Amino acid sequence: MIPRIQRTTIQEKLKSSKLLFIQGPRKVGKRQLLESILNENQVNYTVVDCLDKKTRKSIESSTDAFRNVPEVVLLYEAQYLNNLNALLEDVLMGKISSTLVVMCSFVPSVEPDLLEALRIEGLEINLFAPSFYESAQHFGLPEEERLLEERLIYGNYPEVLADLPMAEVTLREIIQDAIFTKMSGQERINKGDKLLRMLQLLAFNVGDTVSYNDISERCGLDNETVERYIKLLEDAFLLFRLPSYHTNQRYELKKSNMVYFADNGVRNVLISNFNPTFLRNDMNELWRNYVIAERLKWMRMQQSAADVFFWKTHTRQQMDLIELKDGKIRAYKTDWEKRKKVKFPKSFQEAYPEAKTSVLNRSTYWSFLSQKNV
Repeated sequence: MIPRIQRTTIQEKLKSSKLLFIQGPRKVGKRQLLESILNENQVNYTVVDCLDKKTRKSIESSTDAFRNVPEVVLLYEAQYLNNLNALLEDVLMGKISSTLVVMCSFVPSVEPDLLEALRIEGLEINLFAPSFYESAQHFGLPEEERLLEERLIYGNYPEVLADLPMAEVTLREIIQDAIFTKMSGQERINKGDKLLRMLQLLAFNVGDTVSYNDISERCGLDNETVERYIKLLEDAFLLFRLPSYHTNQRYELKKSNMVYFADNGVRNVLISNFNPTFLRNDMNELWRNYVIAERLKWMRMQQSAADVFFWKTHTRQQMDLIELKDGKIRAYKTDWEKRKKVKFPKSFQEAYPEAKTSVLNRSTYWSFLSQKNV
């Protein structure tokens, strides 16, 4: 198991706080990590599985369910609880004596102000499949670079990497679980087959602007449902959306989005393509998804305050990733070929001469994906 960089933070927060909020996609090891930490420190704990209807009913009917419980309570898949907001408030007000660790694989229905307060206090921790930095720390940079092709094709889910011959089966199970399972106490997918088609279209067109109208026509969904489903899958930590960056310059796209998959393996299983890199005709798209998704994961894990965008014009000039922080702009283009000379759009450089521009290729990506100051 690849060591997680949040392990030390979680250990410290468990000693100093009565509440910890951990979120991220399913099957990335949230529960295993918490149980490992608690067992190592010989802490008395119990796991409350909120997937179980009887358990949920008991918790939602009365907070007495938390009387006479161990020192730490792990609320597994807590997004299914309809009274989660009230539970969090009870802990903060001292009405529940145990330390409560809330684990969610979908953004829960909790008051935004409460979530923001947890974030400010450092009590919100985002856990994704192991990042490039974590893998490089564990295996060493030379070995991680040797494994780059494997990451591009199969992604980073621990269960996938542990058994590559079964990767396709495991990845399909992850998608089926997301599409055909009730996501939270309030949200669910009721048109799973059409959503699967939508995901396949997004996978084939990764790194391009999303046309809700085109997708709706090809999938038999209305525009609002397409947009809603994309948001649901973003809240399930399977997708990332990037909005367009603009300052009303000529020809800039103003109300567009790009969608990236949080894991390359999920993208590849949707298009049924696990061919090695030398047999592929989508390497730029594959590379762009990997680099941008890894960067966004890393930024979430580091709780970066930067805003992220893409930039594109109606004449198809493009910068793949824009990071805006403290009024400073960093702009990136991605390219799989490390010896290719990449030109930046002249219109972008003229509009934003203060922006720092960089190319993300196989010679430069490793420092980009492990910068601590994001």
